[in-house]
Amino acid sequence: MADQLSVAVLGTGVMGAAMARNLCRAALDVRVWNRTHARAQPLAADGARVAATPAEAVTGADVVLTML
Repeated sequence: MADQLSVAVLGTGVMGAAMARNLCRAALDVRVWNRTHARAQPLAADGARVAATPAEAVTGADVVLTML
């Protein structure tokens, strides 16, 4: 959707995961990446797209949040 804000969240530890979930609940296009892929994977159930690399997560994103 062209009018939907796209947000990339790099780092899905305690704070990053909570922020990503809230962004998903707000119906935003959320992409997540974490150094340990298994930490980001549960966010897919909330509607986030899990990226394999930081570059994949941020490509085309309107906003990038780093929680490193």
